[in-house]
Amino acid sequence: MEGENFIWPTDTLRVTNRFRTKERPTHHGVDIAESGTHPIFAVAAGTVSKSYRSHSYGECTFIEHQINGQVYETVYGHMQTGSKAFKVGDKVNQGELIGVMGNTGDSHGQHLHFELHRGKWNAKKTNAVDPLAYLEKSLSLIRSNNDTPNKVRTKTKLYLPKSARSWTVYKLDKPPVKNDKDNWAGVLKPSKFGGLQYEVLAKPYQDVVTIQTKDFGKVNIYVASVTGAVLR
Repeated sequence: MEGENFIWPTDTLRVTNRFRTKERPTHHGVDIAESGTHPIFAVAAGTVSKSYRSHSYGECTFIEHQINGQVYETVYGHMQTGSKAFKVGDKVNQGELIGVMGNTGDSHGQHLHFELHRGKWNAKKTNAVDPLAYLEKSLSLIRSNNDTPNKVRTKTKLYLPKSARSWTVYKLDKPPVKNDKDNWAGVLKPSKFGGLQYEVLAKPYQDVVTIQTKDFGKVNIYVASVTGAVLR
């Protein structure tokens, strides 16, 4: 079944506008909205076909997918400025962080505008299909494993964007302080690896989490939203 090939594109299930409703017949996707910092993920593996800022979509990324001999193209609109993680031609894995929910372009409040096209995207949106019909299986599985319908509860993961050249990590014995070099455990290099991700082991202080790294062992890391880090 084709819908089994796509995962939910963010970490909240709050759908605020649906596909081509009576009130909005030219709305060719779905809107998923929530305040706070919310990552956006590739719903399937593919190749970035567009990555730019438009008047309507704002900061956006398009990904082309080949699934069971069928071409699909997905659109992720209104991303946060500066959060796009990939450029045209880049290969993206399913579930990979591609940006952060924002309010750019023709947008009235923070949300992700998500489109799914069975075939390539075109200006008239003739290949657009209802994304929820394809994401229904993913949505059902998420909801069946959570007490509240509007939030996805999984093990928390930390995503460090590939735009970050270096990221200081700290020893566990005291709170991280930027200029306290005696407490430094080392420096991670997300850009070298196209971004990094870790499972969150603990949250010892505000905006600080504990992770296990290959080079420095178990360390603390500062992850306030202003840093560009995403917790999912």
